Parts: sequence; C-alpha cells; structure tokens
Amino acid sequence: MTKSDALRLLNCSVTQLAEKLGISHNAVSQWPAEKIPLAREYQIRDLAKGKKPLNRNVA
Repeated sequence: MTKSDALRLLNCSVTQLAEKLGISHNAVSQWPAEKIPLAREYQIRDLAKGKKPLNRNVA
C-alpha cells in the first residue's frame, strides 16, 4: 500500500492519519511514498473496516 492509497482509503490528511494511528505527523511523513510499513498497512485496513486497529509499538 502506498502512502497515497492509505490517505485515500481513510479519506484523511497526514495529520489525521497520524492521530488515528496514535503516532506523530513526522512519523507518517517519514514513510516511503511507494510502500508504507506492513504493520501500519494492517492497522489502516482495520480502520477502513471500522475496527479498532491493533496498537503495538511499530514504526
């Protein structure tokens, strides 16, 4: 999943995505544009399904 895919899937900004994941805006900004961290992808997919994402300390 790309960063753009994630933002589009949740229809949010980088700042809003960071808040939903409980991480900083800077952390999201540091993700590679072409492939976000896999653990974050799973969390984003959970959010898109209306589920509470697993909250583990992942970058």
